[in-house]
Amino acid sequence: MAESAFLAGIGPIHAECESRRGEIQESLIRVDRDFHQRKLDLKACDDIDTFKSRLREVGKYVPSAFDSQFKPAKVGDCIGLTVRDADGIAATIGVRLYRFTVTSLADQLETLSLFYSNPAEQMVPGERMSIQGDADAYASRIGEKVYWTGGLWVRPDLRGRQTNFPKILGIAAGSMAHARWGRVGMVSVTEKVMVERGLVSKSYDIQHILDSIVWTHPARPEKREWVLIAKDSDYIARQTLSHSAGDVPLVYREEERRRIA
Repeated sequence: MAESAFLAGIGPIHAECESRRGEIQESLIRVDRDFHQRKLDLKACDDIDTFKSRLREVGKYVPSAFDSQFKPAKVGDCIGLTVRDADGIAATIGVRLYRFTVTSLADQLETLSLFYSNPAEQMVPGERMSIQGDADAYASRIGEKVYWTGGLWVRPDLRGRQTNFPKILGIAAGSMAHARWGRVGMVSVTEKVMVERGLVSKSYDIQHILDSIVWTHPARPEKREWVLIAKDSDYIARQTLSHSAGDVPLVYREEERRRIA
């Protein structure tokens, strides 16, 4: 399925977020306008195979949550965003909706069911995940729906202080997720070393950073310690409101660095 213009992918505002229609629409319009003013082309897709193709195009690792070979998703339960400039793809991010019934997010993580339709057959021999402590307590409370964020990639020349892509794309994805799916929180995992180096706090606006996850994967034995990162739905709503008011710029400017970082 092809990508479409960013605003064309919004659709009607979900009934759960009807009271926030104005701020959601203003945030999404502002994203589109700011990108266009800087000659950046922002496109959206709503199936994971299209987003998977974008990640492969830039050489980014494709999480199994965005690979239909491992974990299919209905069209409309995934949002992939791609930014392009004159030099090609500048940045990507993806989110997908999970709905739970009798299980919780913690159950889905520990059994690897979040990433595989049939973990026993699909996971790599020796792959295991253990979730404990604050991460387990938080994930155990999520038993209805949540969206997963992954596939974030920014071209090397645009990383660091050059752009605010990670934060802006996170807000754009969150605003679109609320428009489509209603009051829903965000979760993902990141390497613990990234948190310890301060990279998560510098580049993202994350509400919860929670220990501890041990994810053993034979293909990457050096990457065992992970943390759960999360935002409650109210926190995402506040981000949307702040952005709709013009408080979060697309590109870092010298006088704003201290306030944004």
